[in-house]
Amino acid sequence: MQNLFSDLKTKTHNKHEALEHSAPFALFHNMMGDNGNENHEVHRKNYYNVLCVMREFHQRCKSVINYATEKYPSLQALANQFEDQAVITALDNDLAELNSVNAKGMAELQNVDLPSFETALSAAISAMYVWLGSSMGANIISRRLNKTDYGFPTNYYQSMAKQAKAWPEFKQEVARLLPVLIEASYVENELESLVEKELENHNGETLSVAIINDANLWFEHLILLGKSTSLPPQTLS
Repeated sequence: MQNLFSDLKTKTHNKHEALEHSAPFALFHNMMGDNGNENHEVHRKNYYNVLCVMREFHQRCKSVINYATEKYPSLQALANQFEDQAVITALDNDLAELNSVNAKGMAELQNVDLPSFETALSAAISAMYVWLGSSMGANIISRRLNKTDYGFPTNYYQSMAKQAKAWPEFKQEVARLLPVLIEASYVENELESLVEKELENHNGETLSVAIINDANLWFEHLILLGKSTSLPPQTLS
């Protein structure tokens, strides 16, 4: 358990790399190095797709975290570190400023099923990890976007940059809370069926593995959300 975050970084690296090279994110990162006006509309639509994917991701993370918090009230201390509504509002503001509504695209995003996570607890903690991990480069992305000639809104990335400051406290709180949460899962299992016991019977080692597996599922989920958008997985030349 003490190596959880180093293991997460190492054992989710491949999925993270795959995400960075998938649509619409590959086009998005390429866009930030291209100030040419000829691709403005393509970039605007792609940026819109990026924001739509991230809004769906954050909304689903919020639901998963809320469900786990109801099941494990001590998880609330971790959940409080996430200004989820502020992030979603920032996304809505950016999408409105882009003045583009793609009802078909939004419906396709919503049709992508959530993965079958290992447990409610590991799903929530891994969601938090991927959420905060995605905030690490938000300040750089925001600055780079502001340097382009496109004039795209950056409320979302500015909001995420603020959340990145919670990373050290998040790691400390996870280390403090996991033993409490593991004990809580055992107590709750005494009141549940045998099947539920098998699903939620945690110890330090099995929970670490479950969190890593579920983090990879979140990355896969983001890739699938991206694939549901209209742009192909390629970079602009």
